[in-house]
Amino acid sequence: MGLIFAYILFLLNLLSIIPTMYPLYIWKLVTTGSTRRLGDRLLLKVGEAWIENNYRISRMLYGVQFEVVGDAYKDLKQDGRYMIICNHQSWSDIYIIQSVLNRKIPLIRFFIKDSLKYVPILGHAWLALDFPFVKRSTKEQLKKNPELANKDLENVKNVCAKFAGMPFSILNFLEGHRRTPERVQKLLKKNPYKHLLRPHSGGISVVSTTLKNSLDAFIDLTIVYPTENPSFLELMQGKIRKLKVFVDVIPASVVPVEENEQFAPMSKKMKRWVDERWAIKDALIEKEKSSQ
Repeated sequence: MGLIFAYILFLLNLLSIIPTMYPLYIWKLVTTGSTRRLGDRLLLKVGEAWIENNYRISRMLYGVQFEVVGDAYKDLKQDGRYMIICNHQSWSDIYIIQSVLNRKIPLIRFFIKDSLKYVPILGHAWLALDFPFVKRSTKEQLKKNPELANKDLENVKNVCAKFAGMPFSILNFLEGHRRTPERVQKLLKKNPYKHLLRPHSGGISVVSTTLKNSLDAFIDLTIVYPTENPSFLELMQGKIRKLKVFVDVIPASVVPVEENEQFAPMSKKMKRWVDERWAIKDALIEKEKSSQ
């Protein structure tokens, strides 16, 4: 019964944004200049309020608490320009990241499959809030036509270009997949990490190079759950009530962002940096798990 009640509350919170979101979205579509920018700011307030209410519901029902560790966390700015990386374990990750960083940095956006823009309410909300939608070719399509890979890269660059010169926060899960027991077992021989999957640096390298003149910092988050294989359902059932989020803020000037866009997808220096960050994460998680 508690789980059903929780879902009802979260659904009501989602439905509550409809009366304000759709009129503001229409306003945004039919206006230009400063009038449109005002609509954008109001839409961001709607998104932030929705995230805050989700967190309030989880605290009210289950007493969910996030312990945030990291002094640099206090220096984050709402008008900053950030690239966010994080370990990926379940759908809960996005909810946790949004809750921890909400109203401390610009509204967090992440890349979404183009087909998801048609999802009722949520798809329209992502469109209204300028989430980056990308069309990605499947492995089968790439085998038949390798040139599609270049088209996909250009698509990502074009999507990123609109963020240049404005406050933004872009979240990128470098592992590509959630860390499930099945994937861990499948990739065991190729995986040097105990608590993580191997990260992919190509995507973040392309995005970072495209936005290199706008980035202030990289925010490296490490989420440590009290259970080994957490699920979003467990969070909604109140089985995960306390967890730690380690926040490390790295100035963009010290990150080896590839200068040449042509080399960005295969940048060796970015790959080394990402691998180093993942080794630090893995050691941090191991230390936390050992002390539990």
